Amino acid sequence: MLQCCRLYYDNGASQEEIARSLGISRPKVSRLLQRARDDGLVQIHIVDPFTQHAELEQALAETFGLRRAIVAAGAATNADLVRKRIGWAGARYLEEVVRDGQKIGIGWGRTLHTTIESLGGTRREAVIVLPLVGGLSRIPPSFQVNELARRAAKALGGTWQPLYTPAFVDTEAQRQALLDSADVRLVTDQWQTLDIALIGIGHFGYQAELRMLFADYVNTESQRELEHAGAVGDICARFFDIHGQPVTKARWKELVGIDLPQLRRLEHVIGVAGGPPKAEAILGALRGGYIDVLITDEPTACMVLERHRAEA
Repeated sequence: MLQCCRLYYDNGASQEEIARSLGISRPKVSRLLQRARDDGLVQIHIVDPFTQHAELEQALAETFGLRRAIVAAGAATNADLVRKRIGWAGARYLEEVVRDGQKIGIGWGRTLHTTIESLGGTRREAVIVLPLVGGLSRIPPSFQVNELARRAAKALGGTWQPLYTPAFVDTEAQRQALLDSADVRLVTDQWQTLDIALIGIGHFGYQAELRMLFADYVNTESQRELEHAGAVGDICARFFDIHGQPVTKARWKELVGIDLPQLRRLEHVIGVAGGPPKAEAILGALRGGYIDVLITDEPTACMVLERHRAEA
């Protein structure tokens, strides 16, 4: 019975494949699977993605002064599933609030990528989508910000303006030369007048996350300095600590992207992020006032509130 269950539920094998593998009949496989459920060996839990978490959402909004908090159904151990739930909620919220003629800034990240993939059905007139950071060539698709902006514009029925510059350059002189160019200024000059910004929140995992994403752009010394400075997360590669203070001590290659004070001055910044490993990063972003709307999952929301209250 246990072999049947593992093959069927864990490995995704069909009943016919299981019967051949174990040398038994297909009806017997079916009876064993049913008996496993009857005896409690297999328990199936259905998580309703439409479940409301009104009290949790209210607690987040009141504690951190948010415009709104949206908490997706949680208790999932699969990170991809968590991202899908948050992405779906993020897409529905963006479609709800975006208006004709608005300018939308787009960051990067896996959950943000999922949010944009979940857009559909709501189209606006004269919407313009703008990247919030330069591009990276050796990076996963969820961090290709120009492509994310293009896809968001297409889903919303608007247009987009590419930011044709690398995110990281070697010197301040190179960075300033790029910022002074007409093509780059066409995008960066509009950052201060954005109606909406949609951003992901990265967490600082020195041994895993940072090396995986920025290994080709950040040297080991800079990584260690970020760690020693207390970095817990980043928004568009701008790092901050658990209190929301920007981490500026590290000798980081010069970055072409929106900075944290600019982000804080915007009136409508939507942060999409979840999963327990990101709890500290989300807490830092909330304390720093970098987001006005948080869209996350239930376990992560609880962890953020518990950590904040424990330190209050």
